[in-house]
Amino acid sequence: MRLNRKAAIGGAIVLLAVGAAAAYFRSSSVIPVDVFEARRGPIEEIVTAVSAGTVKSRWESVLSAETLGRVAEVRAREGDAVRKGAVLAVLSDPELARQVDAAKADVAQAADLLEQAKARKAEAEQRYAADSGRAAANLRKAKDDRKRAEDLFRRGYLSKAEMDQADTALANAEADARVAALGEVNVRAIDREIDSLKSRIEGARASAAALSERQRKMTVAAPFDGIVTKKTVEVGEIKQPGSPLFILADPRTITVEAPIDESEAAKVRVGQKVRLFPDSYLGETFAGEVSEVMPTIEASKEVSRANTIRVMPLSPPKPLRLGMSVDVEVLTGRKDNALQIPSSAIMEREAKKFVYVVKDGKAGRRDVVSGISNWDRTEIVSGLAPGDAVVTSLEIQNLKPGSRVAVRTRK
Repeated sequence: MRLNRKAAIGGAIVLLAVGAAAAYFRSSSVIPVDVFEARRGPIEEIVTAVSAGTVKSRWESVLSAETLGRVAEVRAREGDAVRKGAVLAVLSDPELARQVDAAKADVAQAADLLEQAKARKAEAEQRYAADSGRAAANLRKAKDDRKRAEDLFRRGYLSKAEMDQADTALANAEADARVAALGEVNVRAIDREIDSLKSRIEGARASAAALSERQRKMTVAAPFDGIVTKKTVEVGEIKQPGSPLFILADPRTITVEAPIDESEAAKVRVGQKVRLFPDSYLGETFAGEVSEVMPTIEASKEVSRANTIRVMPLSPPKPLRLGMSVDVEVLTGRKDNALQIPSSAIMEREAKKFVYVVKDGKAGRRDVVSGISNWDRTEIVSGLAPGDAVVTSLEIQNLKPGSRVAVRTRK
């Protein structure tokens, strides 16, 4: 009986002690928190792309229709590797084909007429040479005969009738000479015809060449070795000049394009080192270097404005295929002995950054000035000292300056 009574009294005392302790903790509202002791060490400033970058080719071409036509053949599909000069698609235009045939026929017809005119000219030149030579000889003889007749007539050795015959002969010779001279006019007329035919041929050839060039453009060929990354053409479609048909990329010259928030774009410069995290190779990191920063800021789905950068992979250990998604981190700065805390511990209100620091069992607000940072760590330029216990469990409700806290974990 005595043992049972002692046990009952002891149990009552324990219950009272537990209740008193619970009441104490409830009344004091002690909040358990996790803390990180501010410390010095190396830190990198990292600018992260606002969304995954994409592996692209530095040599990429949009192949478009150069002339109006209906698609007759499509010989390439997306993903096909093609060689330079390979035919990717063929367009057709029956009316253009008829125009080409007509222009070529016009060239042939004008060439035939030119040859005929040249032959006529040669014949006319021969006839003119013969007629003019004969007429000239007859004219010289007629002049000589008349001169002699005139001398004889004056001396009384020649009758008036014979003198008239000499005059008539001279007049006839002169008339023959004038007729012979008309042969030169004929030659000159043929020359003008030849010049006209030559001009016609030049015009017809130019027209035929232009039409043939349009016909040549009906065939879409690869301008270089590459991979067809996109196809926007099907048989039977009518394509206007400038309509895109294929996108061809050279897989040997790859780059990674990624958007950077415009608020951090000024930190990124050509030549900075980059870490690449391809989604296709989870857990692996590739090295890269900023090769280009686009000169313009563009609208972005992820942020209001973004600046696109291009990153050149440096000796990737595994192949980066066109179209792969890659997370991008640009190393924009580094310090070897910076006072730092977790980036998630920093809060900001009314343009002021601050943290909660545990001291003497209470949480206190400490305004801070930050330096370089990344997703994990932020440099503290002023406001903290090494060893200060910074609260990192900010998800706890009712935490405010003066709150009583108990350290749950310390890092």
